[in-house]
Amino acid sequence: MLNQIDAEALVLARLRSRSGGERIRIVDSQTVERAFGWVFTLAEDVTIPANESQIKIPQQVILNKHSEQLVACSIEHSQDEFIRLYEKLLAKSQARARSWCLTITFPFPWGRWWKGSVAETAKETGFYEIGGKEIER
Repeated sequence: MLNQIDAEALVLARLRSRSGGERIRIVDSQTVERAFGWVFTLAEDVTIPANESQIKIPQQVILNKHSEQLVACSIEHSQDEFIRLYEKLLAKSQARARSWCLTITFPFPWGRWWKGSVAETAKETGFYEIGGKEIER
């Protein structure tokens, strides 16, 4: 499992591997640790010269320390709201995982299966995953 220093390095590696991401920095004073991992607030380091292919950086990201999944949101939220929405999605995901085997009623509601999925809810809420080339640890 990650510690905060490794988590910060992972976040920066993934974000900087994208075009123009070298100017991204973490605002340490606004980092929040939760049971699932960390919420990092991001800013642009203006001391580094910009190149022509700058990317739009997310306001904040969440790194799940159990899965190393890095997520951001295309909709700007306060930090508390961002955490609340993520925790709600995480709880829904965990509830689905616990009831995966023979705990359903028949007939199965196939038409509602995708509509109520965690992935669909996350997408509607503006959440997206950030992948990228990582540095060797």
